[in-house]
Amino acid sequence: MFKAYINLLNEEIKNLCLFLLLSSFLLFPSFGLSQDIYSLMTSKVPQGGFVGVYFVDADNGNTLVRYNEHNLFVPASLTKLFSTLVAWEVLGPEFRYTTTVYVPRGNISPRIRGDIVIKGNGDPSMSVETLRGNFKKFIVEGVKEIDGDIVIDNSFFSNERWGIGWEWDYKNPSIDALVLRENPNTFNPYDINAVALNFGLNVRKILNDYGIKVYGTVKVGKLRNDYREFIVIKSAPLKNLISIANKYSSNSYAEQILRTVGLRVYGLGSIYNSLKVMNDFYKKLFGEYYPFKLNDGSGLSTYNLTTPYMVAQTLVYAYKNHGGLYGFISTLARSGTEGTMERRLGDITLYAKTGTLQKVSNIAGVMVTKTGRKVAFAIMVNNFIVPTYVAMQYQDEIIRFVWNNY
Repeated sequence: MFKAYINLLNEEIKNLCLFLLLSSFLLFPSFGLSQDIYSLMTSKVPQGGFVGVYFVDADNGNTLVRYNEHNLFVPASLTKLFSTLVAWEVLGPEFRYTTTVYVPRGNISPRIRGDIVIKGNGDPSMSVETLRGNFKKFIVEGVKEIDGDIVIDNSFFSNERWGIGWEWDYKNPSIDALVLRENPNTFNPYDINAVALNFGLNVRKILNDYGIKVYGTVKVGKLRNDYREFIVIKSAPLKNLISIANKYSSNSYAEQILRTVGLRVYGLGSIYNSLKVMNDFYKKLFGEYYPFKLNDGSGLSTYNLTTPYMVAQTLVYAYKNHGGLYGFISTLARSGTEGTMERRLGDITLYAKTGTLQKVSNIAGVMVTKTGRKVAFAIMVNNFIVPTYVAMQYQDEIIRFVWNNY
């Protein structure tokens, strides 16, 4: 009886060992490598830091490395991956912003008898130079005087100028339906008309520079039915603007783009509408009860929470559904050449997004390993007390190990 029990116990132990061995092979290509990567991840954690890591084969879905992958971290600018991908889905990569100048119906030469009205839907790339080039049409049409006001119609967006959970002493972008990229961070969030009035004052200066006298003032108002289109300004395609948001981590571009998503779906670019579209999209991808919270488009909010697994799998979704490495993924910074990855990992084919705040350093992307495998990953490091570059070096060492061994 006892011998039978021992034999049964030995069989159970053998089965358990076999299970553990198989588990290690599912998690890593070899047990030795699993020990190496685990040792690297745990022994070199930046002082005080909390770390989450997830690597997955983007083609076959096999998990390669996992460590705290379902724990919640502050994503910082990794949030832009979520906001720009939902914009890619909702608006389409070829979407173009439209900024339109309206004038009263009838003859406008040499005097416009009434206001000029400018209405936009959030173009983050609009600049003084672009306005100056397009406003030459006033000269061509023989306009010498404007006997009215310059009216800025920013009614496509709500009057919420800052995001939820932004720190008051940081350079936060001012969100509006009409912004100029030259000065997105210079306004009081409680002055709801400041951004629009600044836009109008620049318009007035351009007209004055062209010798056109404006008798009225600059004000915020709405387009009336008795006006006609005079100048229509189209932006570059959305995929180009998303590239700026992701490669160079532009907070202004990301926020403007997300508000446009809310405008497209619900008719008003408000915080609530925009966040609802984004959060609903990721609930469909990850399930109603998967833990995450997205509170803005840029990652400036300290209330944002997501997991390494969710970040990496979002990249897998983008890779599989939007053009592989040449679609959405190409809007991320190429390592060693551009944006926030210009000085990192230049010998590796890697498209990545970084995310940095106080005590937060994250990186996520898709790389081509030494053997040609496409691997999506996220490394998130929060709460460390050492300089940020230490966390970045830690991330790069993990990435290089995976690149070299898988």
